[in-house]
Order: sequence, then structure tokens, then C-alpha cells
Amino acid sequence: MKTSLLSKLIAVTLFSTVAFISVNAQNPMCMIGDATKYGWDKDKSSPMTQDGVNLSKFYYNAYLNAGSFKFLMQNSDWVPSWNKGADESTVVKRKTDSDPDNSFSISTAGNYSVVLDTAALTLSVTPMAETTPIPFNTVFMVGNAAPNGWDLGKATELTKNPTNPFEFSYTGALSVGEFKFPVNRNWGWNQDFFIKVSDTQMQLVAGGDVKWSITEAANYKVTINTNTLAISIEKQITDLNPAIENSQLSLKSNVVKDQLTVLSLNSADYLIFSSVGTLVQRGAFTGSSINISNLRNGIYIVKIENKSFKFIKE
Repeated sequence: MKTSLLSKLIAVTLFSTVAFISVNAQNPMCMIGDATKYGWDKDKSSPMTQDGVNLSKFYYNAYLNAGSFKFLMQNSDWVPSWNKGADESTVVKRKTDSDPDNSFSISTAGNYSVVLDTAALTLSVTPMAETTPIPFNTVFMVGNAAPNGWDLGKATELTKNPTNPFEFSYTGALSVGEFKFPVNRNWGWNQDFFIKVSDTQMQLVAGGDVKWSITEAANYKVTINTNTLAISIEKQITDLNPAIENSQLSLKSNVVKDQLTVLSLNSADYLIFSSVGTLVQRGAFTGSSINISNLRNGIYIVKIENKSFKFIKE
């Protein structure tokens, strides 16, 4: 994907108080079909997660019914789409309504790891070890307390825990206001929402509108579990002891090219992860910047000392 296209898909909201980027873009690929949670309703097609390094790869890790499915490039259109090719592991792009409309199939219901590669024209569908049904691959946050307000099309995507497929979290700034959790960016306010039962519990309700409130603008970590329906909202406390945490540590810019510049740091080990949690680079920081010229354009997380920063490489 070219930088110009990436810039159309991604809008960045940078907060000076925290290292946080909000990705304002509809998911570029979705799954649809009676094998998915919401069937053939294209307004409710299930968002996939795009790889932060290889932008032609998309992931879906959740429950699938026995049935058929295909991939929509946009939630609002039936074409273009990505359909079954010669077999269950090959993909073809359907460009017009007159093109063949063959779907992939799931014979046994269960949790599956789906990897779609639109460049290699391949598909892998692998059963997961987890036996408890995983209801959602993605969850979002919306509300006037959230980074992108009530704009459902730009709802903030939560980060999935790579070791717990039910757990999603957001770490960053929240404003005074309210929020709740939609399961899709692209359909209306009657969609399923995770809404408030209490400060520590939630429930999934179509069109639900009971929200959590933030009474003090600050940095928070919000964690939800789509299996236990638990939620925790923790205000982040900065330790003022520089020997424990350097409160001045920050990135010069969250949108970079070949050099990632870190401010107020002399030396430290660092780790860089893709947007889906894959370790793509590690090393020792000994100067003013980290060379990231070998990384593809995309969204990444760099971990330095006890802080994490999201950035976009263009």
C-alpha cells in the first residue's frame, strides 16, 4: 500500500501528555457469510486486523459457524471482494457482479485463526487451541470521553492481548465525558454495544446506551474481557522519581520515515512490535534515534524502559 493511500486511511491524533496514536480508519477488510457472527448482513461484516508490516495481510481470530464466507474490501459494497479461487487456500479478487462468486467453507464450528494475503493470493484457516467461543476479533471505543468522540466511523480500536483472545485494552488519554464499546465501525447505532452494568461489569446489548463516565481528564488504562464481561478502568499514575521512570521520555514525532527519534534518553534497550504484537526489531538505543529503515510502512509499538509508544512509519 502506498503512503498516499495509507494517509487516506489513517488519521493521527497526537496527545502531548502521552505517547498515543488513534487510528481513524475503517477496517480495510472484513469477513462476511453465514459462518460469521452476523451472517450475510454486509453492514455488520466482521472487521479483520491488518498487519502493521505487511499491509496485504489480514487476520481474524474468533469463532466461526459451520457455513460459508468471503471477504469484503469495504463494508458498504459487495464488490470488490476476495473470493475462493481454485481451492480453499487460494484467493481471487472479484471485481464486478458478473465475476464468479465462490465462497470458502467451514465444516466444523469452532475458533479459527484466519490469515488472508491479498498479495500472495493465499488463505489459511487453522483451528485454535482455545475451545471457549471467542465472540469478536475486534472491539472499539466511542464517546465524548474517547479520543475520536462520537464519530462511529472513527471509533478507537482497542488492542487485543496476544496471549488472551478475550481481552482488549486501551491505554491513553480520556476526556471528561462518557464512552461505550461498539463491535464495528461501519454500521449504525442499533449495532451491538458492550455497555455498563457496573464499574466492573458490562453486557452486550443491541443499541445499548448505558455508558461509563470519566469525571477527570487523565491517562487511563481500560481493559475489557468479552468472555467474563469484566471491565477495569485504571487511572495511570506517573512516578515522579526519575530513577524509576523518566517522565520526560517521549518521541519527537509519532509519524516518521527512517529514523525514530527519542527525547530525554541516553541509552536503553528497545523492542518494536507490529500492530498485531509481532516482534519485528530489537536493539540497544545509544544515541538520539533508532534506525527503522528496514521496516515497511505501517503502525508499530516501540517499548523503551517501562513505556510504550505507538508510531506510524511512512
